[in-house]
Formats: sequence, C-alpha cells, structure tokens
Amino acid sequence: MKKAMLLIPLLFAACATSSSPTLAITNVTVIDMVTSAAHPASTVIIRGGNIVAIGAVPVPRNARVVDGRGKYLIPAFFDMHTHVSFWGADAFPRLVRFGVLAIRDLGGDLDELDRWRAEIDRGDRVGPRIFRAGPYLDGPKEYDSSDNGKLRAKTTITVRTAEEGRAAVDSLKKRGVDTIKTHNALSKEAYLAIADECKRQRLPLATHLASPTVTIEEASDVGATTIEHIEMLTESICFKDVPPGGKPTKGPLAALDDLTDAYASELFRRFARNGTTYDPTLVAYRTFMQEAVNLAPKDPRYEKAAAGRTKMFNRFVQLVGLMHKNGVPVTTGSDFGIRPETVPYPVPDPGSDLHDELKLFVEGGFTPMEALQSATIVPARVLRVADRMGSIERGKEADLILLDADPLTDIANTRKIAGVVVRGRFLDRAELEK
Repeated sequence: MKKAMLLIPLLFAACATSSSPTLAITNVTVIDMVTSAAHPASTVIIRGGNIVAIGAVPVPRNARVVDGRGKYLIPAFFDMHTHVSFWGADAFPRLVRFGVLAIRDLGGDLDELDRWRAEIDRGDRVGPRIFRAGPYLDGPKEYDSSDNGKLRAKTTITVRTAEEGRAAVDSLKKRGVDTIKTHNALSKEAYLAIADECKRQRLPLATHLASPTVTIEEASDVGATTIEHIEMLTESICFKDVPPGGKPTKGPLAALDDLTDAYASELFRRFARNGTTYDPTLVAYRTFMQEAVNLAPKDPRYEKAAAGRTKMFNRFVQLVGLMHKNGVPVTTGSDFGIRPETVPYPVPDPGSDLHDELKLFVEGGFTPMEALQSATIVPARVLRVADRMGSIERGKEADLILLDADPLTDIANTRKIAGVVVRGRFLDRAELEK
C-alpha cells in the first residue's frame, strides 16, 4: 500500500512534465467572473500554460480537443487560509482533485514551502500555486514538546516590541514573502508597528486578531488587508475595553447578541471604507461546532456547548452575507492544516471543504456567481495577481475547472468536476481520481 501511495505523486508528475500540446476546449459555456456573464458555445485555446484565444475561434491543427458540449468552464479556486507544513505535501493532489489551484499559506516552514513551490514550478510535482507568508508573527508563547508543538515553534517569529516587529517584516520582505501574517499574542505596539511597516514595504497584511490588545476596528483602520476567521467579530467584543492581561467582560454568546444587524452593518461599512477584505473560514468554525455536537450524546457536559456553538455558527453564516451586502470583499478559506488522524475532533479537509465554504456563502445570501467570485477574482485582487489569475481572459494563466453542470443554478454543481486544467494541461476525471 505504501508503494502505491508513493506512486501517485509520480503519476501526477508525469502528467506535468510531458510535452504540453495546444489545448482546445470547444463548445463550452464560459463563466465570466469580471462581467458576471455566461458565454455559451465558446472555444478556449490554451498554449504554453496561458489562454491565447476565447470565443468563436478556430481550433489549431494538432491541438488536443476536449469537447465541452453541455459543460461549464470556470477559473480554478483559491484557498486563502492554509497551513500546508502541518498537513504535508499529500495535500497537493487533494487540492488539485477539487480544483483548488492557488493557496495562500498563512503560517508554515518557509524553506519547505519554497522547495515545494520550486518543485511545482518545474513540473516535478503537481500542485497549486503557492502564495506564502512563511512564519507568522506572534507574541511570546510556550509550545509543547509534541511534533505539532515543535513545528508551531518553527513556523513562528516571536515579536515582543515594535522594533522587533518592524525588523521581522523587513527580514521576511527580503526573503520574498507574498504577505505577512500576525497572530493573537502580539502587543498593541508591536501590531501597530507591523501594520505600519507592511504599508511602508508594500506588503499585504493578514490579521488573526490580537484580541486582548487590538480591536477589529483598529486592525481595519490601520490597514489590515484581510482579517482572518469569523469568530474574531465576537472575540473583539469580548475584549473591548479590557486592559492588557485582564479578563474578558463578556462571553462569546453575549458578544454575539451585541452583533445585531444594525451594529454589524455599521462595522462592515467601516471595513468597506477601509478596503478591508474578510476571510471568514466558516468551515473551520463548523468543525469546532461539530466537535461539541458529536460529543453531546455521549457526554452531557457538551450539550450546552453544542447548542451555543450551533447558534454562533448559524449567526456567523448570516453575518458573512451581511458583510457582503455592505460592500466588504469576502474570500474563501478553509484553514486546513491539522491532520485528522492526529486529533480526536473534526478538522478542515484540503480541497473538499472549499466547496462547502461556497455553499455556506450562498446560504448566507450570496448569489452563486458572487460565491464563485469570492473564490476566484476577489482573492486574485487581494493577492495583487488579478492581471494574470482569477478569471478566464486572453493572456491569463490557464488554471481552470470544467464542470458537468451549471454552478450558477446550483452552487453544489462545483463538485461535479469533469476535469481540471493545471497550468495548461488537462486532467480528466479518471486522472484526478488517481
């Protein structure tokens, strides 16, 4: 079995490294993420990993032809919150299988991530395009002696002062990171210095809120590019006006009650004015809810937790829809990283759970088109690569998903994948299932 498992990446690599012919996807409905239009009976020509023609265009001689009749073509998806160093490289074929061909890694071993990225770029490994923060910036913490604890210590830069924060940003900038990620133990002075240095260095800033010291309003006001995790909305309220080292004055459910539509809408309009994007990672909170729901029938102590987390999760889904309604750009992220066999509770799954995130967005009030945009063109804009990714346009990179059914009529149809175009090479369903 181990030998067979090892052969899977080699099979993918063979697909990636063999000569890449011109690819023509014919008679397909192209879904336009920029104009929100659907263009039926289109032909898409791909050569050298890029889209070279779209529309009623002739098929080049000797092209590999994929018949798209009755099918729908969309850009590949972005997962904007991942931790691949914690899951391992076998996340890559899973991501490709589900059409997730770009990831933003927000806390990992930078040397390892760059090695994987180089292997993918060379065609030695099939996987997504990796945008990475490398180690995230955090305040002092103790890590346990487990393998997971050791890895967390390795994937973190400890920042105690404003000066250390600026130095850390400068150091990571010199290593070519795509974004900076902060975590929840930073002092206010350190976070503000990091935010200012990111602005000066023209680096995007992904913020896991330092709830005891920085409010969500402050993070947005000082230029957080993205705020991570939906539960930061309630955490910020819990710690509002609490001095450093103090205990929260409210619990999560009481904070949730404060998040009325009127209060939340005012907050979200502030995000929109500041240009703050939100990455709610709803599927990650769903696993937290599911843990209590699974345990409640066996242990009465979890009954209250199950009811409380379920209430919060359902309201969080509504709040993501309200964010979008108030003009906040929202992106898809799963927060996968912890492997399921290492913990006794549910965890996000690479690739598959991103489709669930889309479904949750629609449940919250997005149209299917708006949900698709949150996984394609919106992340491309956040990562400043919309000139080459995130939509099906001439000159853009050919990372695409071919669907058997229309995702605009039912967002669940994103799971009906007939094939995936990875850097210009078409992998059909049989190849993906390997």
